[in-house]
Amino acid sequence: MFFDPRPPGSEVADAGERWQPQRIAAARHRPANGFLTLPGFDADVLVNGVMQWGASPDLAALVTAHFEAGPLRSRDVPSFKSAGEALAHGFFGFVNRERARWTRLGFDFILCDVEAIRAQIQYHYDGEEFVPASSLYLGIEVGDEQLWEFGERAHELRKAHPRLLRSVLTLINRASARTVWIRTPDEFLGMFAQWYWDGDPHASDEDAMEMLRDRFGDDAAEIEHYLPSTVRPELCPDDMDVAEWSALQRRYFLRSALGINALGRIRRFQSGWVRRLCLELERLTLLLRRAGNRTLFDYGFRLECVYPACSLISENGAHIGDLLDSHYEYFNSSGDGSTYLGFIPLAQTPDAIRKQYANWALGLSILNCVDRVIALVTR
Repeated sequence: MFFDPRPPGSEVADAGERWQPQRIAAARHRPANGFLTLPGFDADVLVNGVMQWGASPDLAALVTAHFEAGPLRSRDVPSFKSAGEALAHGFFGFVNRERARWTRLGFDFILCDVEAIRAQIQYHYDGEEFVPASSLYLGIEVGDEQLWEFGERAHELRKAHPRLLRSVLTLINRASARTVWIRTPDEFLGMFAQWYWDGDPHASDEDAMEMLRDRFGDDAAEIEHYLPSTVRPELCPDDMDVAEWSALQRRYFLRSALGINALGRIRRFQSGWVRRLCLELERLTLLLRRAGNRTLFDYGFRLECVYPACSLISENGAHIGDLLDSHYEYFNSSGDGSTYLGFIPLAQTPDAIRKQYANWALGLSILNCVDRVIALVTR
């Protein structure tokens, strides 16, 4: 009850005079402080209120369309609180059904509205070019470096077949081009070339010598430390270099990988993890054939991400540590780096929604296979 400080009967007046009781009301059997006590409530009565803004008509219509046309299931939504939260429950239920437990790849899906994206890209050099194509986006965020080393496994792959190691990296690169960024040894070599060899990863010692003298002077020991003949075997041996320059087409292209029949022949003569690897590579080849040349995670806006979903290195030597330190320092000073690979606009028409989820399901199947391949060849 509420306490009224006015005396009893003060609201009653007779002929202009306030009425007063003849005696003070008796307290009877009430406690002395009873006039300030609150009534008791049942435990089921909510004591805290939560104010929520209703979803915009466009957002509500988009969420409805994704449940009606896509593979989202209403049973994944424990209770309806808002359209956005219902979509989040439905979407991550879909992801959990399609994605295996990864041990090598590391990234997260984040559902974002347009304002959240603008907050992420406001300091990016081409942030003003962002034009919203949907009221909701799917962001792919990588929060940390996932670094995995081939080590002795590379020697075992070379023993099994001279082209098996290169085939592993070629197929991983093809999968990366259709899904998410995975950094392989040839990319580390390219990064090193940008820093020390004027951007040419295939520079000879003679070509690099002049540039290194401009940087290090006449220090022969320091120059030798950065020569291609010293660095290339550590960062990217010849059979890990998957790119080849075409003078006719004036561009780099991926080298060919072993086909399914060749992988099957190798598998029949191998055992243990090499045999399992050949089987996974056969599965990955078939999945990549289904994907064709299309990008399965169709980014509407890409960012310069600091981290890949996974980094593969030949061996964890001194040059790798120097490269990554320089890489992080560059983004720390420039301010253009992001932890997001990009943002994918959610489709809005029934046909586009079905196609988008089919691409995502295939992309997750490819990444499941890639994760198993990387887990077999790294430590």
